[in-house]
Amino acid sequence: MRAALLWTVNVFPARSSLSGWSGQGYRACPTCNEDTPSMRVIGKTAYFGHRRFLATNHHWRSNLQFDGRTERKRPPRRFSTIDILEQLRCVKTGIPGKHPNYGGVKRKRGDDELNWRKKSIFYELPYWATIELKHNLDVMHIEKNVCDSLLGTLLADPHKSKDTDNARRDLAKLGIRHELHLFEDGNKLMKPAADYTFSEANRRKFCRFIRAVKFPDGFASNMSKKVAQNDSRLLGLKSHDCHVIMQRLLPVGCRSLVTKNIWSTIVELCTFFKQLCASTVNVSDMVEAQKQLVLILCKLERIFPPAFFDIMIHLVLHFPEEAILGGPVHMRWMYPFERYLKRLKDYVRNAAKPEGSIAEGYVVDEALTFCSRYFDDVETRFNRPDRNDDGMHPTRQLSVFESQCKPLGKQSYVELDNNDRDKAEFYILNNSPELEPYLK
Repeated sequence: MRAALLWTVNVFPARSSLSGWSGQGYRACPTCNEDTPSMRVIGKTAYFGHRRFLATNHHWRSNLQFDGRTERKRPPRRFSTIDILEQLRCVKTGIPGKHPNYGGVKRKRGDDELNWRKKSIFYELPYWATIELKHNLDVMHIEKNVCDSLLGTLLADPHKSKDTDNARRDLAKLGIRHELHLFEDGNKLMKPAADYTFSEANRRKFCRFIRAVKFPDGFASNMSKKVAQNDSRLLGLKSHDCHVIMQRLLPVGCRSLVTKNIWSTIVELCTFFKQLCASTVNVSDMVEAQKQLVLILCKLERIFPPAFFDIMIHLVLHFPEEAILGGPVHMRWMYPFERYLKRLKDYVRNAAKPEGSIAEGYVVDEALTFCSRYFDDVETRFNRPDRNDDGMHPTRQLSVFESQCKPLGKQSYVELDNNDRDKAEFYILNNSPELEPYLK
């Protein structure tokens, strides 16, 4: 039997360790490589400047509202597998960490090494150099980080908001959006309210909307537990919670709370994630989504400050290309692995010896699963009723009245007017096979 390594799926820091391309610095994007759009802002590196991906004659390239200057750089190059091998030939094999050979400090990379820290061990496989999609960007964690950035900034969360004082100072340094600059009022430093943050009343409306939403059983977790008691922010969001909020709740919840251009841009971004996470992916749709994503990111650059654009926001731009190469994301994200790791962690009963606990728990689970297939008079995972079993359905004379579920709550009576009664009779007469002999 032979096995082949098709690709890897990791969070972005682990991807950097496996691929050898550092995910930090001005060239953090492994796809854009040395053409990564980035700039230095106060205290961090912002991956800002997506106008570079537009056509050279696009009118937004000469617009000064983005960063106070025109964009004249050409779109980033597409690096082939041969180009990557040429770059790896310049990577020097060194001793990791601080070493006396380097004067007791870490060895600095040369300019020809770009962001390469090492040549991955996977290149020892004879076919690895020819694979175009070697390391997948994890949609699960990137979507969560994008959702956290959006929600933290919209809700003005003091711990997660990207709209900090330094972000406003960046705007003053670039000479754009003067209405958002910090100003002094006596001895106080004042920060004007921005259009992309909810007011206090709208913040409570959005949190109450999240608290009141109801989903089918098993669709999502209890969102009401994620809302703070004072209805000011969301707490403890897991990856799947962010997945549901991005694709289901955020487009609806923020519609009347921000201006139309901000809401429409957020809806376009959420719609892309919903399209990307579909069970089937059309190549032509992904090609069109690639063009629309460039416009969406440019619109976001006109709304949010440069500090909002960390590497996770930029990596969204490369999802359509990876979907074309690798197919639907449900085969290339971390959800099944994270759930299985959670299952293994639940086996641990002795924290001092976790490996032995996992091995013992796995063997016990396999043995019980095997034995439970032969038990007919004992309730097991294979013969127990569903959690929401509706029981026996009442028998009706007409099939159109057959109920597939049981009603919940108190019964209420509704009196139909003549128009609604005619519609109901028309529907019954045309959808009941039992009445066909009489209609003929």
